[in-house]
Amino acid sequence: MAQKDTFSLYDLNEYLKRVVALNFPEPVWISCEISQIKNARGNYYLDLVELNDKEEVIAQSQAAIWYKSFLFLKSKLGDILPSLLQEGVQIKVKVNVEFNERYGLKLIIEDIDPAYTLGQMEITRQKILERLKNAGVTEKNKSLIAPKVIQRIAVISSDTAAGFKDFTAHLNENKYGYQFKATLFTAAMQGMNTEKEVVDRLTEIKEAHKNFDAVVIIRGGGSKLDLSYFDNYNIGYTIATMPLPVLTGIGHEIDLSIADLMAHLSLKTPTAVADYIVEQALHFEAKIEEWHQQVRLLAGTHLKQASLLLENHLVQLQSRPREVLKIAELLVNTQFSEISTAIQHTLNMQKHQLLSIETHLSMSDPKNILKRGFALIRQNGKLIGRKSKLEQNTGLEINFYDGSIQIQQTQNDLP
Repeated sequence: MAQKDTFSLYDLNEYLKRVVALNFPEPVWISCEISQIKNARGNYYLDLVELNDKEEVIAQSQAAIWYKSFLFLKSKLGDILPSLLQEGVQIKVKVNVEFNERYGLKLIIEDIDPAYTLGQMEITRQKILERLKNAGVTEKNKSLIAPKVIQRIAVISSDTAAGFKDFTAHLNENKYGYQFKATLFTAAMQGMNTEKEVVDRLTEIKEAHKNFDAVVIIRGGGSKLDLSYFDNYNIGYTIATMPLPVLTGIGHEIDLSIADLMAHLSLKTPTAVADYIVEQALHFEAKIEEWHQQVRLLAGTHLKQASLLLENHLVQLQSRPREVLKIAELLVNTQFSEISTAIQHTLNMQKHQLLSIETHLSMSDPKNILKRGFALIRQNGKLIGRKSKLEQNTGLEINFYDGSIQIQQTQNDLP
């Protein structure tokens, strides 16, 4: 190119075009992150960036996937392609480096290596797990004691997701007739808004946690890349620190996301979560029925024992009065006999005493005394027991056993 003082923009860009064409004759593989992507008439336009360790953009370029290339990639990668073409995804792409005088530098994507993206995802995932372990929260939600029956359920999902519909259908149409109340907190289950919306919904539920028994996070199935949005530190940390047990059913068939690992319980699908909740209620009902049967058996045993005890008491009540009466009768008879003996003894003693008194009285009878040769002297009708009692010149009456005599006493008769 000839030397001159000033280049026109076209000349400069034309020169750059030749330089680029000479230096990049063949496609090259580059690693980058999709910061923006849009679709127009089957063509995809991307902004590619590279970030440093501080998450600062150190390189940026525009790229495109023309419609024919997109059809080739779709045929090659199948359902994983839409997951790769998402904002925030790190990808490895094969590009033709083109420079256009009017539009500048553009990378034309011809191929994508999904293994690179999956590898970068796993590296990121391990770093997040390490951060959560260092924060000491990995077992926090698992250590919560879940209710025996989960009935009031806070559900985080998309309201249009097939997984949410399957979940509610399994709950409401369970064959046991159990009733559940599921409150939906809508959030994006894929894409750049997933982190913010899921964390916001978890925070809302945390503030009203007394109204719920558990939290359920569900979405339909998808590729590993689709579900990579749950390999997120903020989502994992918020789940781990929830005051309610968190159950996840976000479609992983083999690998567990960060959200799964931090949750109280991880199940493969939304329907599996619903089945688990129904089975918990069934197990609780079975346990209640078992306790009911045990109570019935125990009550029956106690009632039987009480009945036997009552019958025993009844027999005792029936026989005891007779025994008491018999004992009382024996006691009365004994006491009567003792009293009779005592009375007879007393009567005999009294009779003996009376006979003794009678004998004594008989012996003391004046007639009996007179029989023994004694006599009674009376003067003026009074018994005279002493000489000093005699009156002079007064007659005496002398009483003998067989009669009495009158003696006229004179002065000379007195001794």
